Amino acid sequence: MGAEADDADGFARDRLDSLRRFAYLVCGSAAEADDLAQVAVVEVWRRWESVRTDPEAYARRVIVTRNISRWRRWWREVPSVLADRDGEDPARRRVTDPALWDALHALGQPERTVVVLHVLFRYTFDEIAAMSGEPRGTVSSRYSRALRALRRHLSARAGAEPDHDWLVRLTP
Repeated sequence: MGAEADDADGFARDRLDSLRRFAYLVCGSAAEADDLAQVAVVEVWRRWESVRTDPEAYARRVIVTRNISRWRRWWREVPSVLADRDGEDPARRRVTDPALWDALHALGQPERTVVVLHVLFRYTFDEIAAMSGEPRGTVSSRYSRALRALRRHLSARAGAEPDHDWLVRLTP
């Protein structure tokens, strides 16, 4: 298992930061993102033989399913907002508009997860449904609710009708 372990270790070294950024966009917390990314890397390493063809996809699925498990388990808790350790949000490199960033943070975790996966990472509703273990209709309705909430938040902040290119500002 020497060469195989080297491949898995190389994946972990090369992709951990990218997985952290992905996890941060999904969960909105730097601490949780660190945990989720590390769990994903461990899971990829443990199952390297079966996931070696596309370890990135498997790692993202682990991140999404673990995040969903967290908010299902803790749905009654009210999270507190804490400043990041280094003062910079890793996801801000992709979402550069402050108003849009605030609007995304105003969404609940399920809605934000769907928006991030669908818009930023180009997953289809069927793929998101498969990752989350929920029906496609649930994913689709969450996305619709999220878009309505984003529009409301952005129009309230602008004090007028929102421009319709805000979705373009979300994309990399």
